[in-house]
Amino acid sequence: MTWDTASFRDPAGRVLHIDGRIVRTITHAYEGEWAAIQSNGLLSKAQDQGWMVRHKEISAPSQMPPSQQVCKVMEVEQIPFISYPYEWCFSQLKQAALLTLDLHLLALQHEHVLKDASAYNIQFFHGKPICIDLLSFEHWKQGSPWEAYGQFCRHFLAPLALMNYHDLRFGLLSRQWIDGIPLDLACHALPWRSLLSSGSLMHIHLHARMCQKHASSAIVSNKKTSLSLRQMENVALSLRAAVEKMHPPHKSTEWGDYYTDTNYSVAGMEEKQNLIKQVASAHSGRLALDLGANIGKFSSLLAPYFKTVLSTDVDPLAVEKHFQSRPAEQILPLILDLSSPSPALGWASQERLSFAQRCQADMLLALALCHHLTISAGIPLD
Repeated sequence: MTWDTASFRDPAGRVLHIDGRIVRTITHAYEGEWAAIQSNGLLSKAQDQGWMVRHKEISAPSQMPPSQQVCKVMEVEQIPFISYPYEWCFSQLKQAALLTLDLHLLALQHEHVLKDASAYNIQFFHGKPICIDLLSFEHWKQGSPWEAYGQFCRHFLAPLALMNYHDLRFGLLSRQWIDGIPLDLACHALPWRSLLSSGSLMHIHLHARMCQKHASSAIVSNKKTSLSLRQMENVALSLRAAVEKMHPPHKSTEWGDYYTDTNYSVAGMEEKQNLIKQVASAHSGRLALDLGANIGKFSSLLAPYFKTVLSTDVDPLAVEKHFQSRPAEQILPLILDLSSPSPALGWASQERLSFAQRCQADMLLALALCHHLTISAGIPLD
């Protein structure tokens, strides 16, 4: 049994790994909220929509240390591979943002809110985003604003805007700031034309200015803005419209059109594909890793033989094109620079595990890769 190192901040409950299962505890501090979201149908509706992982209540496993704080224990549907926002392409982050807002809007219908809007609460399962935090909801107190509004803007809106107006590589900035890109930094980096967008103007530029104003004030008022339920919904709908309008920039990259610009003979391509199928069928299993996959042409050949295929590439445009092509549901396109893979991050370097710590693959595919590592990254062949 091991505690999940990413869940220690939440007083409502923690996550454990027990015998290959995912178990979530619920503390007495969240007992009332848990009863409410079950009785009012909020949790079941989110699960029926495919927006939230499923769960079942179990008895406390014998391996779990006794705790007077734990009132319930849930076994949670397991996600085959945990990925992070800085490993996603633009469209993956956009879909995760829209799901977060849809969950918040659903919660508002039941007089609840999302108590946090962390991008790390979203994972990709069967090709679609899904929320893995069962304890994300809390009762909305009449008149109170959405406390997770700033977090949503930092985790989703700021990186999407930077990619939309500039370059897909801006998404990698999320690796530097574990709680999202600071809004004042995003304002400095965004072009002046972003001020012409009502969504960017309101939720990034003016939002950042208000944060700076209150941060620099000697006296901070205790009075909070009072919002009605309808106004809360309007804020969420405004954010949703801002996200919907954002699109990846129309730019080409070195590898984005690799298969268009590179010629294979018909016989050569067929021989390569047959070889991959033979090896994959002989070594089928749980997880396959394709390094330097580009748009996933050969990753698709692994899909029939593995429950999950990680199709990784250093080029965010190639990963974007792969994701937009709607690959098989067991294929997960991800951005990965093999010369500098995702490191362990966060408190004690344990909140976000490194890519190597998360990826225990049964098969690895590395086609036409080594010479790029040597020429481009200066990695010696030996």
